[in-house]
Parts: sequence; C-alpha cells; structure tokens
Amino acid sequence: MSNDPLDSLEERSRALFHGSVENLDMRIRSRLTQARHAALDQAASNRSWLSRRVWWTPAAGVTAAAVLGAVLWMGAPMGHHTVSSADAQSNLEDLDMVASSDDSLEMLQDDLDFYDFADKAANPEPAA
Repeated sequence: MSNDPLDSLEERSRALFHGSVENLDMRIRSRLTQARHAALDQAASNRSWLSRRVWWTPAAGVTAAAVLGAVLWMGAPMGHHTVSSADAQSNLEDLDMVASSDDSLEMLQDDLDFYDFADKAANPEPAA
C-alpha cells in the first residue's frame, strides 16, 4: 500500500460503494438491473439508426458527384451552340468569296427561296 492520500481515498470510496451495493435488497437490485437493460436497449436502437445514416451519407455523396459529372460531361443542351470568333471569321471569309464573284448578286437573286428555307431550318425560332 502506498501512503498517497488519493490512493487511500479511492480505496475507502470503493469499499463504501461495494458495501452499499451489497446491502441493497433484492427488489431494488432487480429494478436497477431492469433499468440498466432498458437503457442499453435504447442505446442500441439509437446506434443502429445512426449506423444506417452513416452508411447512406457516403452513398448520397457518390450519387451527387455522379450526377454532377454527367451534367458536366454532357455539356450544354444541343440547341444552344455558341459561335466562336474562329467560326465567325470563316463565315465572313465565305461571304467575301461569294461577294467577290461577278455574278454573285445574280446567284443570290435566283435562290432566294432556298436561302429563306435554310434560314428557317437553322433558326426555328421566330425572328425578333
């Protein structure tokens, strides 16, 4: 045994606690045991709910990441294309070639119906 006052306090407290437990009558011991088991059952049911939630959280995160990846991979909807400056430059060059020919105005006059049809097919929305 050591002479430390905390060790002697601990030993004395432990002896008093065990003595008080041994002096309880059987009815009170039974009620305490039932209460302990009820608390353990309640804790187990709470833990199972928590474990189910912990399992679903990563699954929800993976699903959200997959949806985000699919949206980014698919890109913009097919009807909404943006025109880059390179496309605009090539369109202007095509127009310059058509305008530089001698009979370009005559060619444009002959195919007005075709150009109207092509414009409507390319832009189904009404003109502003």
